[in-house]
Amino acid sequence: MRSDPRQAKNMHVLLVDLGNELRGGQIQVFYLARALMRRDDIAPVVACPRGSALALLLEREGIPLLPLPGRAPFNPLVLFTVERALRRHAFRIIHTHDANAASLGWIFKTLHGDSLRLIHSRRVSYPLHNGMRLKKYLLADAVVGVSAEISAVVEQAGVPADRISTIHSGIDPSRYRPKAARNDGRVVFLSIGALTPQKGYSVLLQAMSVLKEMEDLPPWEVRIVGQGPLFNDILDEAVQLGVESRLALLGRQDGRKILPDCDVLVVPSVDGEGSSAAIKEGWVTGLPVICSSLPSNTELVRDKIDGLVTPTGNPLALAAAMTRCMMEDPLRARLSARGRARVWQFTDRAMALAYAALYRRLEGQPEDGEAAPQPDENAEPDQPA
Repeated sequence: MRSDPRQAKNMHVLLVDLGNELRGGQIQVFYLARALMRRDDIAPVVACPRGSALALLLEREGIPLLPLPGRAPFNPLVLFTVERALRRHAFRIIHTHDANAASLGWIFKTLHGDSLRLIHSRRVSYPLHNGMRLKKYLLADAVVGVSAEISAVVEQAGVPADRISTIHSGIDPSRYRPKAARNDGRVVFLSIGALTPQKGYSVLLQAMSVLKEMEDLPPWEVRIVGQGPLFNDILDEAVQLGVESRLALLGRQDGRKILPDCDVLVVPSVDGEGSSAAIKEGWVTGLPVICSSLPSNTELVRDKIDGLVTPTGNPLALAAAMTRCMMEDPLRARLSARGRARVWQFTDRAMALAYAALYRRLEGQPEDGEAAPQPDENAEPDQPA
């Protein structure tokens, strides 16, 4: 295990993620570990599968890493590797970040009891049912929902409210470029996310079919960045609706490269949303955001203030919002400016400060005096959208 050379740190935290791909959750682990390394009191180490995309990123960035010989939580070699690290490096906190990692954390909490603090971060709003999945959360010393909606689901499942915190995921604004001026008269809509049912791409396609029948609109197109099992279904539906000529399915791409060349971000998700990274990425790039009214989305986007919110699963309302963004330049400019201001409440630094405060609280240590910035829920736009 590659360890942090700063030996003065007095709180050792093992962050665990057992995913192989570099998805949103793994990016959050990277952001959190990197931000915690900059502190004087916390020494983070990330446990993840050897050779995984996250492991490669951590190695490249010089972040302390515990390579695991697999991703199955009950793999004896994985268990041995983690147990040896716990004994050698005096970890007091295990912080898990995906479902398999939560199972692994449950095993070691069962073995070590109160000598080890267990934290689970949950990123999806699906209900928690009885069984092993719920037991993992009931045993934890703290459960973090990345939105208030997720925290409410965890509480409804039976986890005591005093063990639950809400800490939104963050992004690193310095990694993004601002929107570029194309000056070609087109309006380019962008949607980012896995090609899965909960992302609501069928709603977006149906909204496109409404727009194609409207007259006096500027030239427009929709780009979708992501991969997943619905690729062919989305393409087939686009053909059936007659909108395939206005749709570009770009596959898996680095959204940072695509965002600056687009004009409006659309988040039509219908279920399971956490704290949308896409919304924050749209804001920091300077794009106006249109999103569905899922509770986790509306925790971020305030309708007609820093985005437009449409009823979930309603293609007519989505088409109307897209039309407004095409036809009302002052609206686009205003939503973009408010979004850029809003995103600073949801950075990697704000997220890390909140997690550090939670770690200190679990260890009975005083607050360190640096508070994470809180969203200004009462801010009003200069004029109504």
